[in-house]
Amino acid sequence: MPAPGDRVVVRRLLPSGQASDVIGTLLSDGDPLLVRADRDGAEHAVPRAEIIRWKTVPPRPVRASEIRSLDLARARSWWSVEREWIDGWLCRAAVGLPGHRANAAAPLHPDAALDRLDGVRAWYAARDLPLRLTLSDRVLPGASGLAPVVQPTEVLIAPAVADSADPEVRFAGAPDGAWLSLTGTAEPLVTSVDGAAFFASIAGPDGAPVAAGRLALTVDAAGTVWGGIGSMAVATEHRRRGLATRLLGALRARAAEEGAPRVFLEVTLENSGARDLYRTAGFTRHHGYHYWAEQR
Repeated sequence: MPAPGDRVVVRRLLPSGQASDVIGTLLSDGDPLLVRADRDGAEHAVPRAEIIRWKTVPPRPVRASEIRSLDLARARSWWSVEREWIDGWLCRAAVGLPGHRANAAAPLHPDAALDRLDGVRAWYAARDLPLRLTLSDRVLPGASGLAPVVQPTEVLIAPAVADSADPEVRFAGAPDGAWLSLTGTAEPLVTSVDGAAFFASIAGPDGAPVAAGRLALTVDAAGTVWGGIGSMAVATEHRRRGLATRLLGALRARAAEEGAPRVFLEVTLENSGARDLYRTAGFTRHHGYHYWAEQR
C-alpha cells in the first residue's frame, strides 16, 4: 500500500464518467488522498469514493539541471566564510574550521568543467587549502572517473508538512552556546546562509537542550524556496525516545510556515540509522554526491 512520500498514480472516475490519472507524490493517504502532481506541482485532493485504483510507481528520473538547481539551494544553506565564483565553480573556504563542505568547490554553473580548474586551484592554494571538489551525480562530465571517492552522501527530499508543528520545539534566530555544543557545529558556519536560518531545540528537565537542529531557507536556480534541514543532534542519554522524529516534524512545519513547499537534508551512506529515520518520515532520494581532493 502506498505511503506518504511515495510516487503514485491515482486513477479516478470523474463526474462526467471519464477516467483521469494523477501522477505525483502522495502527501496524505487519508480521505481524500492528497497528491502533488509531477506535471505542475499542483496539489490534488482525490476522494476515495472516486478512486478506481492507485499504486506506487518508480521515482521520476531527476534531470541533471534539477540536481544543479537544488545544489545551489544547498550551497546557499552552508555559504561558508569566504566564497567566490571562478569559471563556473562556486569556491567556498573556512580556513581553520572543520568539514569538507565549507572548504570545497561546487560546479554550480554549466560552464564548470574539470579542465577549467586552474583558477580554482590557485584560489585554494592562496589559502593553503587543497583543491577539494563536491561532485553530484551526473552533473559534471568525467567526474565519475575521479578517485578516491570521499564521504558518499544522499540528498533526500520531502514535502514540508504544515500540520506537524510541536509546541515544545523552540526556535531561535541565532544559536547559543548550548545549541552549538550539542550539535558540535561552529557558529561561523551554521550562521552562514544566503537566506534565513532558524535554530530549533527541545529542552530537557533542566532547561538545557536535549535535541537540536537547524532550518535554512534558501532558493534554487529557479527561485523556488527550499527548507534545508541539518545539524540534527540528540543527547546520548535521551536517544530512542522519539525526539529526532518530533524535531524533524517541527522543522518541516516551520519550513511550510515560511513558504517552502519542500525540504531537503543530507545523510551519509554509512549512517544507516538516520537513513532509516528519514525514509520512515517520507523522505525520498533526490541524488547523491561525494567529495574528491587533489593530492598535494
